[in-house]
Amino acid sequence: MKFKLSIEQRIVLIAISITGFLILLGILSPDEKTRIGVISNAFILLAFMLILPFVFIRYQREKAIREMEEKMPLFLRDLVESISSGVPFHQAIVMSSKLDYGELSREIKKMANQISWGMPVNKVLDQFIERVKSSKKLFMALKILRESYLTGGEIISTLNSVADNLTQLNEIEKERKSILNQYVVLIYAIVFVFVAILVAINKLMLPIFQATQAPGGEILGFKSPCEDNPTFVCVVFSLPAQYIFGVANPTSIGGYYISIFFYMSTIIAIACGMVIGEITERSIFSGLKHSLILTIAVWGVLLLLKVLNFIGV
Repeated sequence: MKFKLSIEQRIVLIAISITGFLILLGILSPDEKTRIGVISNAFILLAFMLILPFVFIRYQREKAIREMEEKMPLFLRDLVESISSGVPFHQAIVMSSKLDYGELSREIKKMANQISWGMPVNKVLDQFIERVKSSKKLFMALKILRESYLTGGEIISTLNSVADNLTQLNEIEKERKSILNQYVVLIYAIVFVFVAILVAINKLMLPIFQATQAPGGEILGFKSPCEDNPTFVCVVFSLPAQYIFGVANPTSIGGYYISIFFYMSTIIAIACGMVIGEITERSIFSGLKHSLILTIAVWGVLLLLKVLNFIGV
């Protein structure tokens, strides 16, 4: 029996194999710090190898579903034209497989191949419905199409009605997106206003938080939680202050807040991008492209401000 792995299973298998190899290297390392560093980085790498590919695959699938929803009315109207000219329903599907419907063409060609192999049309439609069941519009449209074919009703009028309804839904969806575009601009502005506030805090408040020397020689001021206890978490936490903003003492109160500002800006950028995807396309995964744009933009602004000496201690 031939065993075939799905894309997701292959990703998990590769990620676990690489992580296991790195953990083994860490265990065999004679130096304790190197061993801990390699093992911890292996688990971080595992998280990225599992999260990023799955997010990308999910986004590509949702993008394909949206394109199929847009092309489905055109496909149904082509079926109507073929059936109106006297072509049987199953043959109309085969003829439509030669036309270009974008992502939908792949599914139509699959149905045409199944019909040419002698599979009943109702089973072909059942499998198509199962493959696109994540889309409510496609699911309901194909269900109606299947029932109309099985009951032998007015299939031409049914197809026309379904095509018209899908077209109206697609137009409403486009109108909704155009109305919500102003909120997209507003959320983008909120992210950069947030960054501006952090920069202002950095310039005005950090000098107050930093230690100063009183006339009697006593050191006054605040200390960061990591200054006297440089644990592994603190070392990881202070990486932006050390390698991005060039803070001499990344565990000091200045480096501590610089790192907080960096992580806060990144989290805000990612979260706002997901909110944009939810309000415009009703999908958090679709908002990841906005999250990526906002994150790169925020990092670019912070690096520019560092070069101009507007941020950093």
